Amino acid sequence: MAESATQAPPGDGSSKLPTWAKLGAIFGVVSALSILTWGPIGVSGTYPRFIGAIMRRITPDAAHANPYLEKMGSLIKPETMLVIGLLIGGFLAARLAGDKAAPEHVHPGETTSGKRYRDAFIGGFLIVFGARFAGGCTSGHIISGITQLSMSGLLFAAGVFATGILTAKLMHKGAK
Repeated sequence: MAESATQAPPGDGSSKLPTWAKLGAIFGVVSALSILTWGPIGVSGTYPRFIGAIMRRITPDAAHANPYLEKMGSLIKPETMLVIGLLIGGFLAARLAGDKAAPEHVHPGETTSGKRYRDAFIGGFLIVFGARFAGGCTSGHIISGITQLSMSGLLFAAGVFATGILTAKLMHKGAK
């Protein structure tokens, strides 16, 4: 019989924490240290900084005349390094996983890998667009917000997870 993730193995009477709890505690400490070191962190601000860096090379006058790009500042920020690390980590994880990292077709409309990649790109674009439109991203609101115990971060996280669960249930129901 499989052992429950919340139960300690029988025998020594000690209560071991499950792996998810240990990793969650480590994540919380690292998040708190990052906020103390350089402030709240998110990734969606990297994209307009990247566009600003390109525009400063191609049309410097237009880039400097854009108040939003000026407010976003230089490309070299801790968030940029986080995005680069996410890309490198994702690439390495896919390479190390080999064939096990094939894209999943998560709803009936995704009949090919190409459609899956298309849907992932469109979804990612919409998330970044919405995050910039809202003035922050999910990682900023959830990770930094919850770490700081902000009410907006807690409410946003509850909304994201509730919506995600509802959407998954609806998509799963439609797949049958």
